[in-house]
Amino acid sequence: MYFSRITLKLECLPYAMQKKIHSMKQYAIHQWLWQLFPNEEKRPFLFRELQSGRNQQYYLLSEVAPLTQHELFLIESKPYSPQLTEGMELTFSLRANPVICKQGKRYDVMMNAKYLAKKQGLSTAEVKINQDQAAIDWLVKQGKQRGFSLLQDANGQISCQVMDYFQHQFIKKKELKPINYSSVDFEGILKVTDPNLFLETIYHGIGKSRGFGCGLFLIKRHS
Repeated sequence: MYFSRITLKLECLPYAMQKKIHSMKQYAIHQWLWQLFPNEEKRPFLFRELQSGRNQQYYLLSEVAPLTQHELFLIESKPYSPQLTEGMELTFSLRANPVICKQGKRYDVMMNAKYLAKKQGLSTAEVKINQDQAAIDWLVKQGKQRGFSLLQDANGQISCQVMDYFQHQFIKKKELKPINYSSVDFEGILKVTDPNLFLETIYHGIGKSRGFGCGLFLIKRHS
């Protein structure tokens, strides 16, 4: 595996393409990043957009090494093979698309929680608390199947926060319906419960919408 930091050279893009970034950003970036893997038929990478001033930067985890040079990107890449052990504690950042299935249909975890909370007549502040808790509950459930658990303190308080929630929409082609998805940004501390399984989770991502910048765990050892 390879971990890369990719900087998009906005000044190299024609004006029409710069406008495209704003109208269908994640889909356009996904297509452009794929140019770094010209010999691959299936998407060999996960990516995550970074907030870095005016620059458009991305972390990218890939099965094969990306190109070292490209007219649109500054590419910094290195081999990636984290050494995990059972019980290891890691701080993490994750952008994911949490969904639940009801009667064969997928629903946004945050919007489902909002709907249920409003039915109970809860205040705006209480709705937000319920939404964040629903997202964290989703991540806890994922961890049981994917080799990790969220760290808890002596009082049972989980070391995880919802930092942001976004709803996205873009039109891939004029004749097609808009594509809608949501993303939740998590930050916290986790414990590795199954090193091999969690390594697979890191390599392949978690949740839906991985082609749109979701699912990539960013980790480092917790001091």
